[in-house]
Amino acid sequence: MKKEDISIQLYTARKFQPYEEILKFFSNSGLSNIELFGVEKFDEIKMKDLLQKYNLSSLSSHVSFSGIQEYETILKLKKLNIKHAIVPSPSIPSGKSWEDNFKKNEQEWNQFGKALGAYVKIYEDHGLTLGYHNHAFEFKKLPSGKMPIECILDNNENLKFEIDLGWVVASKQDPIIWIKKYANKIIACHLKDFYSKNKNLQDHKEQSPIGDGFIDWSTIIPEVKKTNCELYVIEHDDPISYKEYTKKSIINLERIN
Repeated sequence: MKKEDISIQLYTARKFQPYEEILKFFSNSGLSNIELFGVEKFDEIKMKDLLQKYNLSSLSSHVSFSGIQEYETILKLKKLNIKHAIVPSPSIPSGKSWEDNFKKNEQEWNQFGKALGAYVKIYEDHGLTLGYHNHAFEFKKLPSGKMPIECILDNNENLKFEIDLGWVVASKQDPIIWIKKYANKIIACHLKDFYSKNKNLQDHKEQSPIGDGFIDWSTIIPEVKKTNCELYVIEHDDPISYKEYTKKSIINLERIN
């Protein structure tokens, strides 16, 4: 894989601010595209200036489900020249926790899929695509045998998909099956790796640089390239050193055809 084809999710380095130093490092590392997160909370003017200063683009951003419902968010995305708005999870209601997402029933997942899909055309009318990014819990079978990810993606044919391949593996699913199933929806993917399949893959400490773990990227990436995927985004949820993570991941990915 060519270095210029590799993006990184800014969330990886969120604990190492200021962002100017982070973006400078990414640029010096040879990366050219950064996936943002929580753009609805960013000062888009300052972020745009920083991206331009370090010759970086940001073609995608994670946006909360509540965030996509605000017209101001669309204006921010447009100012930053972002193409893809990607919702990373359902909103967490007041008094609930992240883990409550694991307990949704099929009706609740279908309701979320319909609610998310209702914004697709609004975003398309502004020259943007709207997509969803999975974690592992969307691949836990419901009593009917259906997966939550199907409830989400199948409710609107134009809703796109940023498939997090690491989380698919963590859910003990075969990523190639899901790559093929949603080949026409995939516009981006997250590359996430783990040191050992025998550990708790929900534990962020088990995440490794891409290529230092057990996932066979030389088999998976060629399958992704057969889809409509535009962005290959590396991400670690809580690295000890985002710099070492980035350097090692780039070196390993450059070795994959």
